Amino acid sequence: MSSLKSSDSAPRSSRSWTQSHTALVGTVMLSLSRLALGSTAASAVVDVMATPMGAPLTETRRKRLTIATISDNLKKMDYAVRGRIAIEADRIADELSSKEGGSKHPFDHIIYTNIGNPHAVQQKAITWPRQVMALLQLPDALGIDHPKVSELFPEDAIKRAREMKKALGGHGIGAYTHSKGVREFRQDVADFIENRDHAAKGSVDVENIFLTAGASEAITMLMSALIKDSNCGVMLPIPQYPLYSATLDLLGGHKVGYYLDEKTNWGLNMKELERSLAEAKAKGINMVGLVLINPGNPTGQVLSANEVKDIVTFCAKNNLVLLSDEVYQENVYREGDEFFSSRRAADELGLIKQDAIQLCSFHSVSKGVMGECGQRGGYVEMVGIDSEVNDCLYKLAASKLCSNAPGQAMVSLMCRGPSPGDASYESHAMEKKAVFEGLKERARLVSDGLDSIPGFSCQPATGAMYCFPSVQMPPGAIKASNERGFTPDTLYALDLLQTTGICVVPASGFGQEEGRFGFRTTFLSPESKHVVDSIRDHYEAFCSKYSN
Repeated sequence: MSSLKSSDSAPRSSRSWTQSHTALVGTVMLSLSRLALGSTAASAVVDVMATPMGAPLTETRRKRLTIATISDNLKKMDYAVRGRIAIEADRIADELSSKEGGSKHPFDHIIYTNIGNPHAVQQKAITWPRQVMALLQLPDALGIDHPKVSELFPEDAIKRAREMKKALGGHGIGAYTHSKGVREFRQDVADFIENRDHAAKGSVDVENIFLTAGASEAITMLMSALIKDSNCGVMLPIPQYPLYSATLDLLGGHKVGYYLDEKTNWGLNMKELERSLAEAKAKGINMVGLVLINPGNPTGQVLSANEVKDIVTFCAKNNLVLLSDEVYQENVYREGDEFFSSRRAADELGLIKQDAIQLCSFHSVSKGVMGECGQRGGYVEMVGIDSEVNDCLYKLAASKLCSNAPGQAMVSLMCRGPSPGDASYESHAMEKKAVFEGLKERARLVSDGLDSIPGFSCQPATGAMYCFPSVQMPPGAIKASNERGFTPDTLYALDLLQTTGICVVPASGFGQEEGRFGFRTTFLSPESKHVVDSIRDHYEAFCSKYSN
């Protein structure tokens, strides 16, 4: 069979025939379009059809993808953590870095307390995982097989890198992996869960674990499976992390809030859960799941074992898939508190053995003491999910080929660090403790400092990375915000940013009770004391500015 040739290399007669044929087809299409579309729509087709190949199209051609034609769900979707205030902060940061714009502001840099991004605010990377990652990234001749490698890296890092490269099929982290993630890395996750929860050896199945690009991707994957149609609803804590509300908006599902009790340090109230569920069912909503965030984001509370067991029992009784966000499980600061996983609760209640609970638990390398947000590593472990559903989720994961291999590797290193007796064991433990103690101290400093400001109320941050104070708004601020078309705490956050350079997230982006205003701030920054002092001074000026 002869291959087709380009028109440039075709004989003159062939080119003439091609041109005539193209003209004929164009005429026929134009006639059909006039019949099908009418004269007005056909005129647009005329402009396009009449444009010679390679020539610019006329302005009469309408773009297909515009703000008018884009998905309504996408337009509705809102992710407050990187919303209006963060965008304004980036704009100001650009001005500060320019010669002309730097003098416009009464500060010389932006303090980003809007997002839990530890390394961006000077938290140091833990050494040993980065040493192993460096060896994974390097070609063997420059890394694990280099004659002087032992002079540059500790033996336990070299040994682990060799082991991980073998698990990667000898290809390193530049090749695609299994769509669920490298099996040996998933086994590290399974062993980690069993050790953490005092579960029976072998009770966690690696085939029920997916390694993902951060916990966020896993959450989106499971919610995509849960929301079959627009009548499906998921219970969300109020306040909640905006990923959940944004994803539900995108998928077209119902957001059904259950309020946490601020007066009891954002505690759970089972009567409130019953109320929320009953009202949703009365509206005809098909309730399919419940989100639990423990330790809390944005609220910073740590739930007791009994509270977690109450939630697990509630979900089992009401046939709700429990989505348990546990990415801050290492961030528990108050003496006597302990992270208690939803999986452990379900196991101790006998619900796993009875196949009476459907539970998806999420974890990430982005939080804890590693803070490796940019590595994009996370996992979901599923309990009680049928194999046919697992297969569909695998299909969804396979459509993206796999999560990034460096992120998978970092999950493995988070779940299995150096062993006692290894060269790096003591230094690794000391580095982690130093980061933890810094977080613990700043949690106290920021929550106590904010709570001491007249007009503020801030619950103790006993976990996670955030404080979520309520702020009394002066009457003029409420009036001014209404006139400008956004919430009073958005006005406050914007004024705070433009006056001090401190970027927080308005509490309205997380959900809150009617009439409450406030914001979320991290306590990651080494400038945390300055942040509290600046917020104190600004609030006094803000109240004076908007007194009436």
